[in-house]
Amino acid sequence: MAVLEPLAGREAATPLRAELQRALRAERRRCVAWLAAALVVTGVLLAVGLKEVAIVTGAFGVCFAGWSARLAAGLKITLRNLGESGHPPRRAVVLLLRDPNPRAIRPLLAVWPDAPPAGERLPKAESVWRCDDELLALESDHGDATLHEAWVDTGSHGWSTIRWVCADAGPAVPHRRAILGRLYLRVLLRAARPGTPEPLTVPDPHTVPDTGQDLPLEGAFARSLGWRIVALAALAGIVALLG
Repeated sequence: MAVLEPLAGREAATPLRAELQRALRAERRRCVAWLAAALVVTGVLLAVGLKEVAIVTGAFGVCFAGWSARLAAGLKITLRNLGESGHPPRRAVVLLLRDPNPRAIRPLLAVWPDAPPAGERLPKAESVWRCDDELLALESDHGDATLHEAWVDTGSHGWSTIRWVCADAGPAVPHRRAILGRLYLRVLLRAARPGTPEPLTVPDPHTVPDTGQDLPLEGAFARSLGWRIVALAALAGIVALLG
């Protein structure tokens, strides 16, 4: 296997910290939107006397909000970890893969310490993780797998959770190790023959000063709230019909 050689760095157009802060703000907004939508829909249902439907719909809204709150907590931990320079990141090769299993929401992140030979079957990954399903700049399909050289967070020991990955195309945020991930990924990529990894030119995120840059969020809160109200109202209609 070819060992990664250092490349001449350049200033990242979008620092990792700014990307993570935007993702955190977006997740918090989703959480508030779900809670507000649940409040609106359950309020209307209670007003028309559909108490049981209101309880079920409100519970779903709170669960969705809890899911966003959980992701926001993970991003908050990642940002705190980024500010700790006790364990500098390492260079590695990564692959963020869309899981073809329709029941799997989070993509798979595979990490190799060295660049796999181009045009050959991928060796077994060093580790495989389940990642945040909103930060998908690195994601590719198993039929067109794209490798990236990246900075990879390290911890105090080999089994420490990787908190973040930063490549030229963008970041990824792992949440936990994938159960039987190395074997599962090996099966998914048995026919994949990816080329040379996309090169890493952005500097070590620890060396990039925090400029306080706030990246804008996509879309408006009203739109985010609106479609969630529609979704919960549709759910309420299904529950009422089934009841």
